[in-house]
Amino acid sequence: MKVNQSSIPVSLAPLLNVISASTVSGLIEADSTTNPKLEESVTLPQLVEKVNTVLADSDTHIKVKVHDKTNTIMVVVVNDDTEEVIREIPSEKMLDMMYNICVNVGVFLDRKI
Repeated sequence: MKVNQSSIPVSLAPLLNVISASTVSGLIEADSTTNPKLEESVTLPQLVEKVNTVLADSDTHIKVKVHDKTNTIMVVVVNDDTEEVIREIPSEKMLDMMYNICVNVGVFLDRKI
C-alpha cells in the first residue's frame, strides 16, 4: 500500500510510505495468516509501540490522544528532538470546527419557530 504523494510534503512522503507499507500491511498480513479470524486483537498501546519502533530511525514518534469535545481519536506525529508537532491526523482545528458546526445545527433544529 503506497500513499498518494501528490498531496503530501516531500519530507513526509517516505515516512508515510514506511508506516503504511511495512507496519500496517505487515501487521495485517501477520495476523491474517496466523489467525484468519483475528481472534487475538492488538491493543492500541501495542500498535503505537510497534509504529514507534519503525519510526525510531526517522527521529519521530507518534502519540495517540482523544479530542475532548468529540471523543475522536487523534494521532500526532512528533519530532523527537524538538517535540514539534509535525502532523495531526485528524487535525484538532478540523475537529473543533466539526464540533462547532454540530452544536450550531443542533441549535437550529432544537428551536421551534
